[in-house]
Amino acid sequence: MGDRFCITLLEAAEMNGFTNSEMRVLVDRHASIAANVNGAWRIDPDALKSVLGANDSYLQAA
Repeated sequence: MGDRFCITLLEAAEMNGFTNSEMRVLVDRHASIAANVNGAWRIDPDALKSVLGANDSYLQAA
């Protein structure tokens, strides 16, 4: 896994203006952005950014 998955699900949600629930939807739809480590979701910020792209509305990705 390496160091790619370095922020928590809640941190990623807060940094991108999502709720925790919206972030879980993104993880469910785009499994490559997250890894579950001992029951805690860890997010790859670069993969998340590529999923969100240049959309004006981040919620559109969810």
